[in-house]
Amino acid sequence: METLEIIIGFIFIFLLLSLLATTVQELWASLTSLRGKMLLKGIVKLLEIENIVEDETRRQELVAQFSEKVKNTKVFQKHSGRFLWAKQLPSYLSAEQVSAIIQELMREDTPVPDGYQTRSLSGDANAAPAMMPSMLQHIKQDSLYKQLETLHKSDTRRQPMSTRSLTGEQIPVPYEVEQDEWRINQAKVGFKKTYDEIMDRTTGWYKRSVQAHLLVFGLLIALAFDADTFKIYNNLTYHSNDRQQLLSLATNFVNSNTSNETYAIVPDSLEVRSLAPTQQISELRSRLDSILVNEISSVPSPVGLGWEQSPIEQFSQASNKLLFILLKLAGWLVTALAISMGAPFWFDLLQKVVNLRNSGIRPQDAEKQRAKA
Repeated sequence: METLEIIIGFIFIFLLLSLLATTVQELWASLTSLRGKMLLKGIVKLLEIENIVEDETRRQELVAQFSEKVKNTKVFQKHSGRFLWAKQLPSYLSAEQVSAIIQELMREDTPVPDGYQTRSLSGDANAAPAMMPSMLQHIKQDSLYKQLETLHKSDTRRQPMSTRSLTGEQIPVPYEVEQDEWRINQAKVGFKKTYDEIMDRTTGWYKRSVQAHLLVFGLLIALAFDADTFKIYNNLTYHSNDRQQLLSLATNFVNSNTSNETYAIVPDSLEVRSLAPTQQISELRSRLDSILVNEISSVPSPVGLGWEQSPIEQFSQASNKLLFILLKLAGWLVTALAISMGAPFWFDLLQKVVNLRNSGIRPQDAEKQRAKA
């Protein structure tokens, strides 16, 4: 039973530190518009802008130029915000909104590099650049090309195109207007499916970025609280009374939070609640204060967190200085790796272990699970 109590204490401490790291990470993501940057990257990938040129330097310049054009569109500006001096990019846009952005860019006839092989709206290669919306010239996915072509044909706001004759005279070029509602609706449905697929990939990029940030923030938190895994283990082993208090806190936490989304666990996808930047950041700061004041501060100091002695004092008391440094660094790193696994993981694990200690799920919880089933 003592071993199980130590395990529960470990999991609970890792959960609290993960909650803290997750909230700090979410605050950082809000301040830096991390979701908005990933959304912008997804739009670039969707339209295959990176495939226009092979030179890496030119490619980066082209992507940066196109990203600025997207930021300056009416739809993107409408859903952008500002917090203090920083501009907040929209964290998520629907397929209809992104389609409107693309149509606006196509109406502006964004240029592509000279000499790049183009194709007309009918799909013919090497057609005159003035005869087509440049946004379609480099898209290799035929399905996406046809969807955007149909949507562009149905856009009555597009500017009439013209070409230059041999004598230099500007000659208007008539274009086909798509009026078939069925084809237009099919193009919208197809584009939404394509957009949802790229958003799934974008969410994966965001999750990997969150994982990297959690590791960095986890290491900083481990240093700030001296959350050395080996020190925590020793303290949990030799302070039985405080371990019981920590066990009680863990049990109460599980009983008070029935799901891993109840308490300060923030989403790791691009689709978040539509909050103003100031309101969102203010709410995250409140969560941060709540975790520090209400949860972490309640952990008994002999078994968990905090610098009982300064680093210099600990180092001077160590008999083997090199071993002390290596163990300390390893302990912090293990804690950081544990924190990077995320609060939902530790919350679910804590629920299972607490229920195991209590010899099964409480009757009221079992009834709730049967009702859900």
